[in-house]
Amino acid sequence: MEQVKLILDSEKCAQLPSAEHHSYDDKFSLVERFTHLTLASQVNSLGFLGLDKEKLRQAKTWAETSQVSIRFRAEERCSFLREETRQVEDPTKHVSEISMGGVSLGLTSKTVTKVTEFFWKFEVAYQLEVFRGVGSESSDRMVLQSNNCNTELKTTSKVTPQPEVKVPSTLQEANITFLLRHTDLGDLSTPVFKVDRVSKTTKTPRRNAEVDAAMAYVGGLGRFMRNTVRYLNDLAARDGEPSTANLSTEAVLVPALPLFVSGTSTSAPAVTDGTATLALVDVGQEESGCPVISAVDSNRLLAEEMRNLQAKQQDLAQELGSRSGVFALPEAVLVVLLQHGIDVTQQWAESMNYVEAMLRQQLVAAIGKEVTVADFAAYMRFHYRKVFQDAYLPAPFSFAVRRSELHSPEGTLSIEEEATGGSTPSQPVCSMSSVGHAQSVTFDLNASTTVSFSGDVHLHAWLAHQFSGQSGSSLALVSHARQFSSYIVMVGRIVSATQFDPTYAILVQNKDELGIPLDLSTIPTPKEFKDAIESLSPEQQAFAKAFRAMQLESTLFGVVVVQVKPQLEELLKLPEDSLTKEIKLTQDLMQLFIKYQIPSDLLSFSEDLLQPGEAATAAKKLEIVKGQVAQMNGMIAREKQEELEERRKEEEFKRMEQIRRMEEERCRKEAEEVKIMQLEERCMMLSDQAVCLQSAPKRSGGMMGGMMRGMASAFGGASAERCAASPAPGGAMPRSAPMPSVAATAAPPVATTPTIGKGRGKGGAPNACPKPTVPSSATAPAAMAPVAPVGRGMEDTEEMSTARDYTQVPKQMDEQFEKLDPTSSLRPTIISCGKSWAKRSQPSLLSAKKTEKLETDQQKKEKDAAFDLLDAITKSGALPLSHATLHIVVAATHCFDKTVTETVIQENLNPIERVECSSLIMASTVHQQPVAAMIKDSCRARIKLASPQLMDDVLKVQDEQ
Repeated sequence: MEQVKLILDSEKCAQLPSAEHHSYDDKFSLVERFTHLTLASQVNSLGFLGLDKEKLRQAKTWAETSQVSIRFRAEERCSFLREETRQVEDPTKHVSEISMGGVSLGLTSKTVTKVTEFFWKFEVAYQLEVFRGVGSESSDRMVLQSNNCNTELKTTSKVTPQPEVKVPSTLQEANITFLLRHTDLGDLSTPVFKVDRVSKTTKTPRRNAEVDAAMAYVGGLGRFMRNTVRYLNDLAARDGEPSTANLSTEAVLVPALPLFVSGTSTSAPAVTDGTATLALVDVGQEESGCPVISAVDSNRLLAEEMRNLQAKQQDLAQELGSRSGVFALPEAVLVVLLQHGIDVTQQWAESMNYVEAMLRQQLVAAIGKEVTVADFAAYMRFHYRKVFQDAYLPAPFSFAVRRSELHSPEGTLSIEEEATGGSTPSQPVCSMSSVGHAQSVTFDLNASTTVSFSGDVHLHAWLAHQFSGQSGSSLALVSHARQFSSYIVMVGRIVSATQFDPTYAILVQNKDELGIPLDLSTIPTPKEFKDAIESLSPEQQAFAKAFRAMQLESTLFGVVVVQVKPQLEELLKLPEDSLTKEIKLTQDLMQLFIKYQIPSDLLSFSEDLLQPGEAATAAKKLEIVKGQVAQMNGMIAREKQEELEERRKEEEFKRMEQIRRMEEERCRKEAEEVKIMQLEERCMMLSDQAVCLQSAPKRSGGMMGGMMRGMASAFGGASAERCAASPAPGGAMPRSAPMPSVAATAAPPVATTPTIGKGRGKGGAPNACPKPTVPSSATAPAAMAPVAPVGRGMEDTEEMSTARDYTQVPKQMDEQFEKLDPTSSLRPTIISCGKSWAKRSQPSLLSAKKTEKLETDQQKKEKDAAFDLLDAITKSGALPLSHATLHIVVAATHCFDKTVTETVIQENLNPIERVECSSLIMASTVHQQPVAAMIKDSCRARIKLASPQLMDDVLKVQDEQ
């Protein structure tokens, strides 16, 4: 900037555009002006490289019908010259003194090394040329520069330092057709570049077709220059005598600057008299009142650039005038010119980015912050209140679970979104909702049980926003129950017009707060789908269409809320509101149905329970049910007590049995000790008899034979029992037998009266594993086969015939997206439940709340418990659910490729209008009303201008009617 101030007149004030007040069109003028400066600078640099005015005209002629490129091509060769051997003396000398006959002599010695050196001739030939097309003919090529240079390389081994032949050693090309077509060759070469500001493809001063073409040209030329400079610098390093020339281009002015200049010019720039072509900005391209640097001042910058380049060339001539080798003065000048061209292209790209950054800074300064996705969503809630009429205004998805407006809510159900990072509290999403006629819907509890309900059906359409692949928030289905309240939540899919498929189910009660995370996945837009299958075979298209139909139906996310108290009243044949204030009774009933799975017939009211002549009043019915529940609780309490008593007796029996076994073990050990003592005594007796017999006369057989047999029997391994029982040989009397062992035995337990739910084995002994009670045929209700939903009267049948088929909503919405969304940005979205749920509960009134994670196993247990309760309160499907509500959510995502700010700045789009159009498309499908009937009169003109296809569609519908 300081250098520019020195070049311009003293009364001129140059400054950056961000510091000057200007209009939006001035930014277009700014882009055009520094692009003019860039193109003129490049023409001037090419003039230094050899593209004089005559060659420039020829290249301009080529560019009218063909593509013109610039090419740098080099070849390298290395050949052996000679071998030289020389003597190299060591600078160190060794001096020795010798004394002979009293005379001292000094001897000096030095080391001489023989060195063999090999010399090579390294040749480089390069050529810089401009060519037409592929340059196959000589008439299609013009040489700008060429040179054949060589240097001598020296090595200590006979190994070539460079490849013998390398053709080409480098080949770099760049297309310069854009430069030639945007240069007017009159008396002076002047660049011609202008952005078409009214074109539909023109988004911003930076984002338009003309700048995109310039960006592609500048990028290619920059790569060409960088690669060529890299090769030449490498060539300088391989030269026999490396160059020390100053190749810096810092002193050369780069004219491609984004400048606003105030003041008037007093003189015109002087034209250099060199051989180079001087390209200047056309003074006739001036715009009155525009603060952009004028053409005259621009030409001053270009003239200064030329002067700097000539001065740099002269400096190099003084440094390298007498130098030879592969990197001499021509190569140094080529490096400087190419490096300056790199500086110019980089400055042009930075100037372009500066204009866009300036727009971004101004937008942020106007709003006061960087707009995030969450900020945009918050604004759309505000914007909807200004667009939609009250009857069609998108409302928060938050509903009270209540029987009627006269009853207090049991809890709430909502879909909430929380900004990423938790910067703001979660809040319900806004959806476009409509309430349909009550219609019978069924769902399966299991393979043999089907439950029906006919409550209200709410259809919700929710539009998500996604910028640069980020939604900026996370969704969750939140269910909250009040104290002493309960309801069942089922989540699944709508598989047909009258069938709901529950995937998850859970009972929410007593201040439970359940959060189910919701995952979103988008499918291709209708246009993307049609474009993708356009070139497929009919069979492949049929497969893709069938799969897409399944995906579209999967976008119907269903939530069913079942109120438990009203259903219990109907199940127990109680009057309406009977259980509203019966908290204890309701809790007992829930426990009996869920925990003990008691059949409802054992608890419900029936006429046979009344006394003769007694009226079946509401209070009497409630009293009878209370009595039934009390009796059942009493029976369960007695059953528990009996089970505990039986368990105690079992434990006592086990203890006595253990004592008996211990006593038997003690007696067995004592018997073994007695046997051992008897055996020892017998052995001693036999030993004494043997001593006596040794002194007696011998006989044949007799006592000695018997004694020997007795000893053999005693010591030959016979058992102690056998020795004690058999008579002593030789007529000896047997010893007395050991005392029999006495084992203590425990008396069997006293048989008790059989209890409900406990089986017994033979002899009245209790089984080791008692089994649960199976109700007998006398007390258990008869098994009910699945029955069809309760029939309707003629009026209900007629209403059902006109009920809406909600499975067709995704298809209808997809057709509307294709017809009314010109940008093809609306993607149908599938909502699915996350894997890990969060449940916050309070086990008791005085305990603190705790939060637990419900994983897959816990979710399965909760579903089983909820289905068990549903099976009980509907009598396995025989009794329809009287108070159930179905919420159907269909979602779509408006996808923007960039962030909110980038969408506004780079795409020059107002995302508010785009999302508004998408919202109106979805609202029209949900409410089955034309757009004009849903919006306020104050917005009609603006919406017709921003989204004319919405209003045109309304006119077509009116014409058809």
